[in-house]
Formats: sequence, C-alpha cells, structure tokens
Amino acid sequence: MRILKNLTKVAFLFVALLAGTSAFAQQTQRPQGARLTTEERALRQLERYQSQLNLTPDQATKIKAIVLASAQEMDKQRAAGSRPDRAAMQAEAQKRAQEINALLTPAQQEKFAQILAEQLEGRQGQGQRGPRQSGQRRTPGDL
Repeated sequence: MRILKNLTKVAFLFVALLAGTSAFAQQTQRPQGARLTTEERALRQLERYQSQLNLTPDQATKIKAIVLASAQEMDKQRAAGSRPDRAAMQAEAQKRAQEINALLTPAQQEKFAQILAEQLEGRQGQGQRGPRQSGQRRTPGDL
C-alpha cells in the first residue's frame, strides 16, 4: 500500500512538471500569424548572412546597422499607404545590397551575389502557377 502511495505521488509530480514545462514553452512561442518585429527581421537576415558569408565581427556590426535601417525604411513605406510602392521597395533593397557588397571581400561578394540571385529566383516563383494541363478549365482562382 505504501509503495502505491509513493508511486502515485511520483506520477503526480511528473505530470505537474510536464504540464508546467509545456505551459512555459507555449508562453515563449509567437502566436500563429503574428509578424516579426523590424529588429527581429533584421537579426534573422544578419544571422543568415553571418552563416553564409562568414562575416568578421566588424562586418557583422556594420551590416546589422544597414539591414536594420533598411528594414525600418521598408516598414515606413508599408505604413505610409495601403499598398507599398514596389519601385521604392526595390530601390531600397538595391541600395541595401550595394552598401553590404561594399563591405565584403571579393570572395564574399561572389557568394553574396549568388545569395541575392537565389532570393530573386525564389520570389519570382512565388505566386506563379504551373502551366495548365490541356483540357483543364480555368477557374476564378486561376486568375
């Protein structure tokens, strides 16, 4: 009988610990559909550049400032109207790329150009539908 009581206590403590841990994990997660802040987006971009380009600490500091300023500018453009000016957004992205490129070594510049080309290729593929099969009817969703 005593063993059963102890086993019950241990099981209860285990369940309580498990419930507490999962509750804590849920609190630290971002709600689904919530957007990243400007700083979070800039830090993610910097982390990608650091891992892909092997940036020096000095380069990382300077690129962080460039990426953050660019993200803030793009946020201003998004907030200014219902639909951001595509040309202005592209100009800002091009300016950011040129400023970053100026800080990189020739080998890093080559890799950076490759990263930008892959990003552009990925964006062009978004939203495009594959070719329709012959005999398929066009639906309002295809437009």
